[in-house]
Formats: sequence, C-alpha cells, structure tokens
Amino acid sequence: MTTSPEEQALFADASQVKLERQQLNPADTAFAIQRGLAKARTRRMTGHVQLKWITAVLVTALAAGWLLMGPLGSTPQQAMYSPPAQNWGVLEPFRELAGKEVDGNTISSAINNGYVQLVNRSVKSGIYQLTVNAVMADENKMIVLYTAQTDASQEIYSVPKTNVVNGMTNQSLGYSGISSLYTPNGKYTLYGRSTVEMDGNTPLPDQVKFDFRISSVVPDLLADTNKVKKDPKYQFSKPMEVSFDLDPKFSVPKTEKIKLNQLFTIGGHEVLLSEAEVSPLMTRVRFIYEPNQKIDYKTKLSVSDVVNPIEIVSTTKDGQKTKLSGVSGNGTEDGMVYSFSSNLLDGPQSLVLKLRGEPGKVYDDWQEAEKHMLELKIK
Repeated sequence: MTTSPEEQALFADASQVKLERQQLNPADTAFAIQRGLAKARTRRMTGHVQLKWITAVLVTALAAGWLLMGPLGSTPQQAMYSPPAQNWGVLEPFRELAGKEVDGNTISSAINNGYVQLVNRSVKSGIYQLTVNAVMADENKMIVLYTAQTDASQEIYSVPKTNVVNGMTNQSLGYSGISSLYTPNGKYTLYGRSTVEMDGNTPLPDQVKFDFRISSVVPDLLADTNKVKKDPKYQFSKPMEVSFDLDPKFSVPKTEKIKLNQLFTIGGHEVLLSEAEVSPLMTRVRFIYEPNQKIDYKTKLSVSDVVNPIEIVSTTKDGQKTKLSGVSGNGTEDGMVYSFSSNLLDGPQSLVLKLRGEPGKVYDDWQEAEKHMLELKIK
C-alpha cells in the first residue's frame, strides 16, 4: 500500500483527472455553484476566512461557469466562434485537445500565427516515455504541449504532476495547470498541455526544464472472471525531466496595456474596471471594488460574490468572433484580477467583457443567460 505523502498526492491528482474527464450536467453544475457559494457565505459568518481561500472558491465557480451554459464540447454556440482551420503540421494531433479546453483558442491563435517553438525532446524511463513537442510563451504565460506514452504492458492514465522551472536556477516559473486527452486509436498514448501563469515582471529564462511523472493502470491479474473486480490500481513513473532552450523571440514584448476606468454598478455595489492587459497568450482584467470609499473585509467578500466575469468576445477586422474563456482569478488588496485566454495575434479590433448581470440567478440555458449579461468594452 502506498504511504508516502508524495504518492498520496499523486493518487489524489489521478482521481481529480478522472473527475475532470466526466461530463457534467449543466443543471447539476449550476446547483453545485449555488450551493458552494452559499456555504462560503455561511463560513464567513461563523469565522474568519482567508482571502486566498475565497479566491479559490471564486475561481472554481468561474471555471464551472462555462458548464453552467452547457457541457464543454461542440455546441452550436461554440461552432459560431471557431477559429479558421489551418494546417498545424506535426502538431495536428493537438487540435482536438485545443478544442476541449479553456486555453484552446489561445493555442489555436498561437499555432495559426506561427507563435510556437517546435521542441521534439524525449525522455524514457522503464515503460514510460514523454516527448515535449512544442512550447509557446510570453511574459505572462507559458504553454507546453507534450505526448506521454506507455508500452503495451499497461494502459496510460494521466500525467498528474507537472512543473516548469528555470533550467539554470531550478526555480519554478509559476503554478502549472494540466490537461490531457487520450488518442482516439489507442490506450497507450495521450496528448497534453501544461500551462504556467507568470507575474509578467520576471524575464523569460534562456533554458526551461519540464518536470513530470506519468501514471498508468496496473492490469487486473484475477484469473477468475466471476470474481468482483477491484478498484483500479495505479502505478507512477519515477520523476522525469526534459530540458530545452527557449526561443528568444518569446522575450520580445508584445503586451498591450489598456487603461479603462469604467465605473459600473452591480448588486448594489460600485465596481471599477480599471485596466486590461493583453498579451499573445493571456488577457487580464482588473476590478477595483467600491473605489470611492475604504471598504472592510466583509464588504470586499460581498462584492466578490456578485462580480462574475463570464467571457471576453473578440472580434477581428473581418468579423470573426472568438470567445476567450476565463482561466483563473487572484485577489488583490482592493479587488480582483481575472485572467482569460487570448487571441491578440489575430489582430482583434474589438474586445467585449461579459459579466453575469443578475447576481445569484441560475440559468437553464445559454440564450437566457446572454439576455441579462452586462457588457463592458475593453477595446
């Protein structure tokens, strides 16, 4: 039985990956969000809550908000906003992955515009092999595309642990999020991406090191097929790493900073959309709560409950619309900073931020929700 804290954490990550693969019912998701926020409010009244914890609740609700309008996948609404199909060459297997995740439009925009570095570096350990296929980066974000494989003795399950560090100093570049997808024609290969959000103040390193572990499913060795099948057992690779030099082109600044200072009222609170920052791989927007008064902690939490950004709609010169999904959120001293995907390289002429216009209301479908959305023009 596995007892080390690290492998216990890996088992938890593997279980989380399993949960994320399941398609959620929109109505159930809406109820979960509503119930979660209600619990958060109850906890605030019975004790002190750290802002970091509240931020985590908000980000969870934000990420689940896309499911509130319908399951992730090819829906009529999403089809309207699909980027033009182009030849991705050796990265073609990642097109399906990009179509299923919040950073998909960012990956599509970067590849379609040649803002990508082909790496093709591999490392092997026992039955496991991982290849870093490509990387894209700017001062705010780095995205690593990889292929993980096992041999025919065990089915691959996930890549539950990834970390991207400076190859020279071994310092982490930021929090790494993971995403993976089975290939349609086998059980021993998956395509994935690891995304790192950075603060924008640290120069990109000359060399990057990608640390990871791969998990696989241990075969059921029961000879008697009439016996009750036990829960799957997982095996983990040893810690592995791939190092590569980062293309200097990513260090050339392309970020646009836009001062907005748009004041609006929502849920009885004044909120200022103060600025936006748009880079090739990320769009950030900053909100200041009750800007004309000094607010206490309780008021800050109350405003956080009602400010719910849904998406940014980007429109290019030829009228092509792209939905930029929410990725994360972080609490600040006077409000929140929300991060979205980006298609800056497509040359958007218009960027419109959409927020849920009626705090606390649960919608059954996308069309009903859109009727009540608050729209704020960024560009």
